[in-house]
Amino acid sequence: MKFKIVPFEPEHWDMIEFREFEHETMGDLLDQIKVRSDANGPTYTGLVDGKVAWIAGIIMMWPGVGEAWLVASGISAKNKLWFVRGVKSWMEKLMDTHQLHRVQTTVMHGHTELIRFVEFLGMQFEGRIKHYGPNKEDYLMYGRTSWPH
Repeated sequence: MKFKIVPFEPEHWDMIEFREFEHETMGDLLDQIKVRSDANGPTYTGLVDGKVAWIAGIIMMWPGVGEAWLVASGISAKNKLWFVRGVKSWMEKLMDTHQLHRVQTTVMHGHTELIRFVEFLGMQFEGRIKHYGPNKEDYLMYGRTSWPH
């Protein structure tokens, strides 16, 4: 298998086969993300044998602070080790390149696999956000304020 992380291209969005999770939790919001996916900060695509496994970006909120986001296909689940290592490496590189002192993200409450993933990235639980999701789901805020240089 050939694994690559490349700068995002708009056609990558049309190539990804979203998991049912993304469709269920985000629905029509996926179209809105598509329109703005690389407009607010760096965005990259993880490829496995030329197929889109994930698309991730960091929205630059203000100097030094970013909000990380990620959408994935079933390919990422079949290649978990590469997926988690690739995202962690990509994120740490962007933190250094863009001189970010804080990166945050949200995870839907109850999704233990995603919680383990963001914790692997070095993020810490900061609080619960009630009725935050598109269907009024509670989300959890995670953040990381230090990065290896």
